Amino acid sequence: MEVVNQKSALLSNYEVLTLLRELENDHLARTRTALRIKKEEEAAGIARTHAPPEEVLENLRTVEVEAIQHLSAEYQPTSSQSEAGIERLTRSLAAYDLTKAEKLQIVNLAPTEAVELYVIVEELEDRLGGQLDDILTAVRESLTSTPVAERSTEENAVEEIVYQAGEAEDYEGWDANDMVFDDTGEGAGVEGDLDVDDD
Repeated sequence: MEVVNQKSALLSNYEVLTLLRELENDHLARTRTALRIKKEEEAAGIARTHAPPEEVLENLRTVEVEAIQHLSAEYQPTSSQSEAGIERLTRSLAAYDLTKAEKLQIVNLAPTEAVELYVIVEELEDRLGGQLDDILTAVRESLTSTPVAERSTEENAVEEIVYQAGEAEDYEGWDANDMVFDDTGEGAGVEGDLDVDDD
């Protein structure tokens, strides 16, 4: 892939998540096909006649999987955004005096309180004044009441493949309250402020 024009368009987090999910689905489909072909060849006793599948760099795969996990987390607005909602929001934001970067941040962060807008828009009261509530209403209307993107079977398959490969440990049943802390080292039994001045 080659970037022809670096500033041709800005992508929202939702668009990045959609793209990464498509890449993930393509990778999983290629991997399954390669495994199926390999099993069929081994069962038939045929020597490998075709080139091995395209090798994917592990670091790239790690970044893709972690980006998907981060962008699809419950606390992210992407879980309650839709393509139609984002289009509706960007059309309604066109009526306000906002920069492209501010519009993108509003789409990405989906602020539902006025205090959140103060962080995104510079000189908010001077520039927008009484239009704050209108912007917040447009953001709220763009979000769906229930998450649009439920975890797909493809994402579950990714976790299953990672687990089978031994790259992840099984933390099922782990409870932080079960941890025992060894308080026998230096400073054992000291309570209170740790930044006490030595007199």
